[in-house]
Amino acid sequence: MSAAPFSRDARNEARAGLYVHVPFCATRCSYCDFSSGALSAAALERYLAALEREIARRAPQAAGLEFHSVFFGGGTPSALSARHFERVWRALSARFAIKRGAEITLEANPESVRPALLDAWARAGVNRLSFGAQSFVPEELAALGRIHSAARPAEAMALARAHGFLRLSLDLMFGFPGHTLEHWRRTVDAALALEPGHLSAYCFIPEPGTPLGAAVLRGEQALPRGDEQAECYEALARWIAPGGYAAYETSNFCRPGEEARHNLVYWLRRPYLGLGPSAHGLVHGVRYGNHYALERWAAALEAGAPCEAEREEESDRTIALEVVMLGLRLSDGIDRRDYDARTWRAVEGRYGAALDLALAAGRLEPTAHGVRIPGRFAFVADDVIAWIEARADRARWAPDPAVRGLTVAATAP
Repeated sequence: MSAAPFSRDARNEARAGLYVHVPFCATRCSYCDFSSGALSAAALERYLAALEREIARRAPQAAGLEFHSVFFGGGTPSALSARHFERVWRALSARFAIKRGAEITLEANPESVRPALLDAWARAGVNRLSFGAQSFVPEELAALGRIHSAARPAEAMALARAHGFLRLSLDLMFGFPGHTLEHWRRTVDAALALEPGHLSAYCFIPEPGTPLGAAVLRGEQALPRGDEQAECYEALARWIAPGGYAAYETSNFCRPGEEARHNLVYWLRRPYLGLGPSAHGLVHGVRYGNHYALERWAAALEAGAPCEAEREEESDRTIALEVVMLGLRLSDGIDRRDYDARTWRAVEGRYGAALDLALAAGRLEPTAHGVRIPGRFAFVADDVIAWIEARADRARWAPDPAVRGLTVAATAP
């Protein structure tokens, strides 16, 4: 696979992130297990009022944080009217310090993009749009439950550019029932013709409770073989490389400088505040996850109660686990310059021997300031990480000093 170091500017600009979950969709896709439901006037008003309550409750947690990125995800954030989006933006900007020039991303379904919405987003400072295309093959769109046509993403992106939006991303999916390499080539060629700065390409995962996922798990529909899925992934990197795209994370590709700063906040374990049902956050050493369902999340806030389903203080063990699990998905891998002394000690303490074993086995390769997964193993990055985790557990009890005597720091010059 094609991979290139991502810019130091992108790392430096990924500081603190603010995430807002919008739990509404015109129709639910057959593969989706995100928190979302039908949009109605009553549900929307309840959501907006509850969101304003959560913003007020979370503001003290964010004291001292300046957010360098904001991300509106869903669901379908573009399902909000211009008036309702502006109400959300006023509440956010009144309570949180958002850096001037911050990366502000909004996920948009192609069929919902309209001039009035684009104007409202631009007035609020939104400067990056992520379009969910998934496929450009009509029969695949129907099977996935998408309601836009194969031509609509091009129309939506042209409209966005006409309204001054320059940073555009496309989401694509492969490896679902009925998907073929021929269809994948059609989709990728159509995506490249639109010249987005950023592409996300996700391999389908059958989620229980979703129509398509349940059909796969019951054996009623079959996925492409694993080698066919891997071939799609490897072919993608080949096809897009001439256009200047390279992987900077397992499922994310971009042209130089177009890395999603907000997503780097997650992968580099920097602080982020999540708002809305199912949203997660990591602030001041505490990780939390909100109630999944709109009803339960809103009811808690209406009662003046915490809206969290889970809350956990971080430990050295969980910190080290996340550095390895998230950092090794980046094409540059783990770079010790991205972490403070405590975090790096935790990584060395738990994973030093396991990372050395992975280096010796060729599952990792050294970099100037850490380690990374070789490009040829990118599609099976999760397997490599699981291999390292198993060796870390084993190495804790290894009596042989040779197994425990090295650390990843020794790979740096």
